[in-house]
Amino acid sequence: MARIFTINFSYENALLTAMIAVRQTPFFMEYTISMLPSDIMEQLPGNKIISTGPNQLIFANATLDESSVLMNEILHAVAAHLQTTTV
Repeated sequence: MARIFTINFSYENALLTAMIAVRQTPFFMEYTISMLPSDIMEQLPGNKIISTGPNQLIFANATLDESSVLMNEILHAVAAHLQTTTV
């Protein structure tokens, strides 16, 4: 059964809200982002975030050196919702 929650975060002086659907796979937790404006979604490497271990959230299709303010804001908002402190 999927779990769904919303996150709020700021980006370029705008307050944004996204819906996050959570799914457990055999290997990791998967968080799917939806309900963001298309111009914001286009700036992301995809709509999937994975947790490979405790306190480890990454965008599934991002390279190790790829990071942006937008990505970090989303990861921090998801982490805050999950009540974790390290991203």
